[in-house]
Amino acid sequence: MWDTRAFHLAVCEWPQMVPPAQLDLPPHRGQVVRHELLGQGCDSHDLSVQLTGISHPLCAAGAAPYTVFRAVPKGQAPAHGWPVLYLLDGNAAFDFLTADLLAHVPDLMIVGVGQQCEGQFDRDARARDLTFGAAGQHGLAADAGYGDRLTGGGAQFSALLTGALRRVAEEGVQVDPARRTLWGHSLGGLFVVNQLLRHPESFAQFAAISPSLWWHPERLAPFLAPPQTWAKNCTGRRAYLASGTREKRTGSPGPQPDAAPAAFDQLIATLAAPGTLNVTHQIYDGAVHIATLPSSLPWVLGFAADCLPTL
Repeated sequence: MWDTRAFHLAVCEWPQMVPPAQLDLPPHRGQVVRHELLGQGCDSHDLSVQLTGISHPLCAAGAAPYTVFRAVPKGQAPAHGWPVLYLLDGNAAFDFLTADLLAHVPDLMIVGVGQQCEGQFDRDARARDLTFGAAGQHGLAADAGYGDRLTGGGAQFSALLTGALRRVAEEGVQVDPARRTLWGHSLGGLFVVNQLLRHPESFAQFAAISPSLWWHPERLAPFLAPPQTWAKNCTGRRAYLASGTREKRTGSPGPQPDAAPAAFDQLIATLAAPGTLNVTHQIYDGAVHIATLPSSLPWVLGFAADCLPTL
């Protein structure tokens, strides 16, 4: 059930520690998508999948173009248009969405940006799309700390996300441009943080779940250090950040943690410090990294739709 009280009141009531989603989780690398929602349909939204033909400008020859998943509210759009939530890793996100979740946000449009692949994650594509290059880097570069995958195409993907892909996603739908929300998990969460710092005007709200702050933190640091030029453009904007208490990078040494990463706590403090960005954060108690993806969906749907999930 959902409480549709005004968001500026409801968000203050969000508990900072919440339980994770209770469901069977895929392995670390994801699994073959089932997309049961797309097969079964739902009463609240019209569902569609579009093979866009749009590719990353730096992609390898033969790389799959992007796929756009859409859940458009049924009925007449309000005068200002529908609010819209953009989900990165759209193949996985739409695998975890259910008709029941959508039924609680009948006035929210949801867009998933993914790839033409059978799995929940295209690891090569997300390494390319969701990471930003080093200062002075031109083109993609193999990253030895990330399986020698080609990385650093975030700037070009950002331009597609707010340009060609946005046009495809919103074609034929009346959308409220003042109520666009961007969500991402893991590397997607890191991309959302970068998008907020580099282009705060591109979305009204930003939701970063378990952002991969371990990935070249020196590339993010200049944007977080004073003077924080992004802060002046964040007035009236909102950010939602979440992490699990058992986050641990696969293969890393040491015991299983029992609290959110210190870098996550520091990021929250840094983003909130200027006072221009409305920052909300939650901890999913007992959640490992992959569990934070589905755990975040009820909350981010409410965040984007301006209502409060009561779980």
